[in-house]
Amino acid sequence: MQFGNEMKRTFEIKNEGQFEFKYAICDFNNEEEKTKIREERQREMEGRLAEKAEEKEDAKAGKGAKKPDPKAKPGAKGKADAVPDGTVCQVSQFSISPAVGSIAPDSSAVITVTFNAQGAKFFDSTICVDIANKEPGQSPDGIPF
Repeated sequence: MQFGNEMKRTFEIKNEGQFEFKYAICDFNNEEEKTKIREERQREMEGRLAEKAEEKEDAKAGKGAKKPDPKAKPGAKGKADAVPDGTVCQVSQFSISPAVGSIAPDSSAVITVTFNAQGAKFFDSTICVDIANKEPGQSPDGIPF
């Protein structure tokens, strides 16, 4: 490939499960970014657990089931820190997009990797694909790709 040229390739993340899940992609060697993703996942989990505990307390107190706020968007808690769907992740000479998103059951997301040739050099990088709510023991640092 010549200097200044671009080449694109794609891969797919497929959800064959019954529930929607979120994914995030970052540089596998970027510990700070992986920690940030893990912390965001932890905050989301704690928020859901607190919400369930609150519902149980309301049910015990005889208030009945808590009615959802029609103005509130599902999963909106903690969104201020969350990265919006469709961002681009830059790893060396590779741009990966969309780097974050969610995938509904029986659906998939096509991820585009663009390589931008800069200089006469061999580029080889590994990315981390993190899937929310996966088995904790499975690839705790994300799936290397």
